[in-house]
Amino acid sequence: MTSTAYRLGADFERRVRDHLTGDGYTVIRSAGSYTIVDLVALKPGQVLLVQCRRSGRLDPHEWNRLHDVAVALGALPILADVDRRALRYRQLIARKDRDIHHPTAAPFYPDQVEADAR
Repeated sequence: MTSTAYRLGADFERRVRDHLTGDGYTVIRSAGSYTIVDLVALKPGQVLLVQCRRSGRLDPHEWNRLHDVAVALGALPILADVDRRALRYRQLIARKDRDIHHPTAAPFYPDQVEADAR
């Protein structure tokens, strides 16, 4: 990976971190870790494990690892990406298996926790 690609990825992680912080989360960034979790975002009553991919693509192995770790910890597995320059969040709601005939992700809105509490 070139330093430019690394820098773009790190910049994107910081952009997601700043957005989640603005929505009231406390965010921990796992910079340069090459793990399945780039950010851990905490808000009362909610823990997000976030993988940041500008392309929005995760191979099935990475998808399933993120999903399984989050489920085991009682957290929400979230994929953050870019859709027409806007940040987009998707919650991984199922494993991505070969013969899948059901949705594996659903839109997630970080501010929905605050809205639900009202």
